[in-house]
Amino acid sequence: MIRLLSSMLALFIIAQVLGILTGTIIIRDLTENPYVSSMVVTTDGENPLNALFFLGYILLGAGMMIFFIRRFKLFSYIFRLMEFSLVASASSIVFYAFLRMFSGFDISTFAGVVIAIFFSAAKAVNPGLKNAAAILATAGVGVIFGISLGLVPLLIFLMMLSIYDFLSVFATHHMVEMANFIVKRDLAFTITARAPPEKAGQREQRIDLGTGDMIAPIMMEISLLSYSPIATLFVFFGASISLGAFLVLVWKKRMVLPALPPIVLGMTTSLLIGFLIGAY
Repeated sequence: MIRLLSSMLALFIIAQVLGILTGTIIIRDLTENPYVSSMVVTTDGENPLNALFFLGYILLGAGMMIFFIRRFKLFSYIFRLMEFSLVASASSIVFYAFLRMFSGFDISTFAGVVIAIFFSAAKAVNPGLKNAAAILATAGVGVIFGISLGLVPLLIFLMMLSIYDFLSVFATHHMVEMANFIVKRDLAFTITARAPPEKAGQREQRIDLGTGDMIAPIMMEISLLSYSPIATLFVFFGASISLGAFLVLVWKKRMVLPALPPIVLGMTTSLLIGFLIGAY
């Protein structure tokens, strides 16, 4: 159990660190590179109504996925196309950020996009790249959301998203349906930790975490980065600690539970603690 949960927590931490490093470069280039400035989804990031816009975007995406899942025989290619598009577009942001440490705007932009397309194509033929693809996509999407929303609308959005996550698992159950579909086909919409069976004759141990559960803390970490890097660190530690506790609970209960509510609670509590002790 320890090996399995430690592996999952390590993957989560890698995604957070990658998101923070990417966000640092993206924020620096935000006003200078048209490619970077085009990533901002809204021009008024401090407007609380943006929380509703982003929630609507999530609900629409979930509705479309459920629609296609229930008609999989007719639309089987759609999910591979969605995966390819998401991984290529989101990972290009991460590749760009790392290339920017050594190259100029034009080379980094072009090379980042080309590398991302080739990487996404490689994932399409090699399922073993699933975790790498999910982590890169998570970092890229988290940065886009983070630079697009201020702290107040972001907090509102994450609270509403946590309620949705809870209801979609325990009330409508469609999140469980989506998770089962994604896991069976090794799509890069979850990260997976595996460990050998504890006893002979048992199946391989496995636990999955949705990319949305990793994107949430990256969003807040990037949104806070310009305000205070220390605040970003408090969110990082709060999210990591709360995920660790959540994973232990899931393993003991042996059931599907919504990860977003405890992660959001953990990172907002940690952010508040940092504020109260005067860390930023």
